[in-house]
Formats: sequence, structure tokens, C-alpha cells
Amino acid sequence: MTTTHEYACTPSGPAPWGRLSLADNVTLPYLGDSQFASLVFARAIAHTADVRWPTAATATSLEPILPHALTTVRTAGMRSVLADLGALFGEGAVTLVTLGRGSLHAQIAAREQAVVSDVETWLRGAFPELQPSDDRRLPVRFWTCGRHAASSVTRTIDVQSFETIKGNYPAPVRERLAALARADYEPPRSGQLLLWYGPPGTGKTYALRALGWEWRDWCELHYIVDPDVLFGERADYLVEVLLDQYGEFDVDEASPRTRAKWRLLVLEDTGELLAADAKERTGQGLSRLLNLVDGIVGQGLRVLVLVTTNERLRRLHPAVARPGRCAARVEFAPFAGDEAREWLAAEGAEDIESKAATLAELFARLDGEGLEPADRPIGFRA
Repeated sequence: MTTTHEYACTPSGPAPWGRLSLADNVTLPYLGDSQFASLVFARAIAHTADVRWPTAATATSLEPILPHALTTVRTAGMRSVLADLGALFGEGAVTLVTLGRGSLHAQIAAREQAVVSDVETWLRGAFPELQPSDDRRLPVRFWTCGRHAASSVTRTIDVQSFETIKGNYPAPVRERLAALARADYEPPRSGQLLLWYGPPGTGKTYALRALGWEWRDWCELHYIVDPDVLFGERADYLVEVLLDQYGEFDVDEASPRTRAKWRLLVLEDTGELLAADAKERTGQGLSRLLNLVDGIVGQGLRVLVLVTTNERLRRLHPAVARPGRCAARVEFAPFAGDEAREWLAAEGAEDIESKAATLAELFARLDGEGLEPADRPIGFRA
């Protein structure tokens, strides 16, 4: 259901843009947005901002703003408050705050730009941004494509430092990861694709968590749950994810966050996008991915894309595997026989066999499950 309102502003008024029409979506989840927009137009408020950050506050933690509430909306796991902050910041300061799913989304309007920044600073003090904690807890934002728009949920995951887990990788893999997993790593200006490939069970996911921890001061982890949709027919989904953070090029020194962090988009187990026959299997998916990492789409964005796949390198599309395309290319290989024996000995295993194995197989050996033969035949035994 929609309703339409018209707002007339004369050239002599504070907002000389003439007559405006606003179509309101009055379904419950979007009612607060419509009320906020109507209020901004009706009061001819000139300056607005749209900000979002992860927070540990829950939908029941809106006490700081409730005394100023004009309206409230509650849906499953979410709560919105439209507040008039005139008593705190002067006439014309309003905000719509939506809290839930691990993040806070605020729309702010005021008659002066400086007041918009003041309101944001106040909100950040009332609902602090979730930061990586000393007990190795890292906030991660998970993206999916909804029926009408992109949707995201922020939650914290347990991680370990690279120093803690580096012994779980063979020497060549460990060296390549060590070059990446540094707090002072400098993202390249071009070729923003990180490609990790290798058999299942070689520790790619644990390395990803460690990378997020080491980069926590300058880069946020964004996990794409449905990468086939991100690079599929819904081009609007890709644009929403890429341009999500308000103030990407904000140079206002008064802003509490004058420069957005880099974002690492994680596409896990996405070999079909990179396969030699990707055109036939995913349509324009590969082209859109490559245009994001070093084409027009990704130009100027502080975005890195990490793709993990179980595919062998020779099975990948030449456009992906060619030198210069990737900022980093890491092959996750099993332990050779000698390294596997050393790893098991360090973990206190007995009756050690000198046999190549993946990390998962070595942990299985510690649990008493034994190593599966790499060339075990499939079918009925004669």
C-alpha cells in the first residue's frame, strides 16, 4: 500500500526546490523510513546523512533515545525509533535509528552540516561500535539478497592470530600466508583479487579467520552468503554491497569517521565463478567479478575480494589465473610425508607414518580415526 504527499517550498523559503512529491511505502518494516522522509520534507531540512556500524547493543537497548521518540516500529529482531532531537541539538535535528541483527542504522537530518556530525557522534557514544576484542572475537558482516534489497547481519566469530596457527600449514603455504597476514599489509592499487585454492581440508577457512584478525585495524570482513546472486542477474545487489558504507569519500574532518575502512569481500568455495567454462556455467558472473577487482566498477573503491576454491589452478579460467590479475595467489597443499610426520610428532602422536596428508586428515589421526588412503577405490569390493 502506498500514499503520496506533496510538499511546496517557495524560493524565499529555507529550501528553494519547489514542489516535491513523496510516495510512502506504508508496509510495517518500511514505515519508519517513510515517516522520516516525510518529516524531512515537511520541515524543509537541508542536510542528511545515512550511517551504519556494528554494535553489541540489542533491539531492547534504545533507552538513550526513547525519551525523544516520536514513533517506534518493532519487527522480528529489529526496532526503529524516529526521534526529534531538537532539545539536544536545536530545532530541526531528527534521526531514525534502527537497531538489531548486530548493527545500528541511523538516518540523520539537521539544518546545518555540523549538527549532523554532532548527532552522529552522540549516537556513536550511546551505541558504541563493536570492536575486535582481546579474546579474539571479530565482527563479521554477512550479506544476502532479499526480495527487494540487500540484507546484512553482523555477528562476532572466534578467531586466532596467524602466529598461533601458522604451524598448521606446510612451509611454502606458511610463507605465502605470512606475507599477507601482517597488520602493516598495504593493499595494491590494482588487481584487488586474492585467490586461495587447494583441496578440501587444507585449512583455508582457518587462515581466513586469522587474516581478518591481523587486518582488523584497517579492514572489515564482509562474507557474501550467496555469491552466485551477487554476480548474477541482480546487479543492484552488487551495487548495494559495494556502495554500502556512507562517507566512502568523506573528507569532512569534523566527522568521527572521516575515512571508511577497507572491506574484504569473502566468496568462499566459489570455484564455479572462476572455472574455465565459467561463461557457460554462470553467464556474466566472471566478467562482473573481474570488472570489480580491476575494472571500472571497482575503480576508487577500498575493496578487496577473496575467493576460495577447491579447483586446481589449471582448471581455472585463464583470465583469473594469469600473472598480474591477483594481488595474492596462495595454493593450499597437503603436508608432504616428512612434514606430516613432524606435525604429528609435535602433537604427541605415536606410531607415526610418513605419509602425505591434509591438515584435516592429520587432526583425524590425532582423534584416532586414521588416515584415509588418497587413492582408495570407489565401489564394491570383489
